Amino acid sequence: MSNNPLANLKIDYWYKALLVIAAFVLPFSLFVETKGVQNSVVQLLSLGSILIGIGEWINHPLQVRLGLGFKISGHARINKWPGNLCDLAGVIFVLIGVAKVFL
Repeated sequence: MSNNPLANLKIDYWYKALLVIAAFVLPFSLFVETKGVQNSVVQLLSLGSILIGIGEWINHPLQVRLGLGFKISGHARINKWPGNLCDLAGVIFVLIGVAKVFL
């Protein structure tokens, strides 16, 4: 049995990729000085992206339907309030970060 909790993580959708990339960038923005943009901006963008990734993951649950001799599965979007709340907070953080870059 593997001790790695990320061993079974499949990055098969865009929101999972966004979550992984942002979760990788956030710790670096806390400890490594960035050039050309303030670390606080990178932190806002990373945190917002993490929240959007989590919100979309919540809003795209695995759905399985059984038929006569076949099974259909997919991740169609179903709006849920925790997912929408994460999406909204993430978009706000990203917009604040973008505004800090250009203003």
